[in-house]
Amino acid sequence: MIIPKANITHHKKITDINDLAKLINDVYTYDGHYSTKNSLKFCLHIPLRASNLVNLKWSYISFEDKSLTIPRSLMKNKNKNLPDFKVPLSDTVIKILEEQKEFTNHQDFIFLSAKGKPINDNTPNMALVKMGYKNTQKLHGFRGVFRSLADTFQKEHSLDYEVKKRFLDHHDDNRVELSYNHRAEYFEQMKPLVNWWSGFIDKLVKEIK
Repeated sequence: MIIPKANITHHKKITDINDLAKLINDVYTYDGHYSTKNSLKFCLHIPLRASNLVNLKWSYISFEDKSLTIPRSLMKNKNKNLPDFKVPLSDTVIKILEEQKEFTNHQDFIFLSAKGKPINDNTPNMALVKMGYKNTQKLHGFRGVFRSLADTFQKEHSLDYEVKKRFLDHHDDNRVELSYNHRAEYFEQMKPLVNWWSGFIDKLVKEIK
């Protein structure tokens, strides 16, 4: 019996620098709900999957060591041999969170809707549609934007392939490798990558103003 290959969804992404600068500017000047705007800004810098982004809790954030930690059980790859997903946060991301704190710090979830519940995982995509990106950019594509440009500008940050993978929480399927090699903490190695990426975005924001 021949089993047909599963359809692979290729999420649209913008990698042309001028088009990306426009997208970033549109996100930063979006006049919709503050949680929608700040979730999009946050995801430009920390490209999470939609389900993780909209369900972020304040308890996952450490302002002291500038980090985000999401329990492994909530990630796409739930392998118990892997540590929780932990990434450093740039100064820009901390500022985005500080702004959001004024609205939702008294609640468990960071990005709340007007009804007091976490925003729907399709809300950021609907905002992108309103901005005119119906057929050119979706939230998940932010992950591809990062990966493509991090590879394109490899000489600027000179960071290891594995570090870029961990930032997106990508892991190999090899169970032996998962058991023995992936316990290493990549938190410190990710700091220069996170700062480089936020700086890259910040520069485009400044250039288009």
